[in-house]
Amino acid sequence: MANVFDKVAKSLKDEDINPRSAASRNWFLDKIDFISKNISRDRLMRQDPMSPVATVMPGMMYLFYYDPKHSKTLPYYDSFPLVILVDIDNTGMTGLNLHYLPIDLRQKLFYGLLNRVEGGMTEKGYMNITYDFLNNARSLKEFKPCYKKYLTSQIRGSIAKVPANEWETAVHLPLALFRKANEDTVHRKSEQMIQRF
Repeated sequence: MANVFDKVAKSLKDEDINPRSAASRNWFLDKIDFISKNISRDRLMRQDPMSPVATVMPGMMYLFYYDPKHSKTLPYYDSFPLVILVDIDNTGMTGLNLHYLPIDLRQKLFYGLLNRVEGGMTEKGYMNITYDFLNNARSLKEFKPCYKKYLTSQIRGSIAKVPANEWETAVHLPLALFRKANEDTVHRKSEQMIQRF
């Protein structure tokens, strides 16, 4: 049975649309219902091309289940983050959880970062980004509500790496699993935060 990544790749090819192009951005917006039909987070984590990893590296994209240490006091949180990793330390990792943005701003940030890709859109591709770069880039202020710390001790189950050639599809999948607030509320708060910068 074909996975969601295969279905999207076939549809783009059938319609003669180049990945990561203006046409593909519009295609994803038009077809979001099609690509999200019957998505199972658990099944997605087990299917190719997703691969569980023991170690993580900055610049890569990951999916995982998360239970925040201070979940009772947080106003809301995403328990299934999609993170472009920026930094790691001995307690966990910090990165951009794209789920905190509505799809138009998510696209703006993601496509705005593609010029930072090294190694191509391949298995070895990664984004060369740091907090200082993000903070100083006037055109990338959408990163502010997405920049989150994830403690290793609070990650539940395995971490799955999304290969670079599948980033565009992963960015558009409705995988967020917000707790204590609905997605519209989270996105509205994110937009308000961005407007302050």
